[in-house]
Amino acid sequence: MMKNKEMLLQLLNKIEANLAKLANENAVFSVAYTKLHKVEFNEVESYQSFKDMLTDCYKYLIDQENNGKLTLNERVLLNNIDRLDDLMVEGKM
Repeated sequence: MMKNKEMLLQLLNKIEANLAKLANENAVFSVAYTKLHKVEFNEVESYQSFKDMLTDCYKYLIDQENNGKLTLNERVLLNNIDRLDDLMVEGKM
């Protein structure tokens, strides 16, 4: 259980770093970064709240992907959000 929580914390840190890189490019990323940055990852009981914070960002990324306009940094962020989803679905937390 502890190892899975560590994996999740590492992933959340990666997502925060991805958002930091993209924050100046789009308000959606800036808002998500600000929300995520204010949270103490290891003190949160429900990781659903992280998913909720990233909802608008995820929708934007999917739209960009569907239009063939996804940048490399956006692709990395999308992949990391998908990994967060996978961890939650598999119950590996």
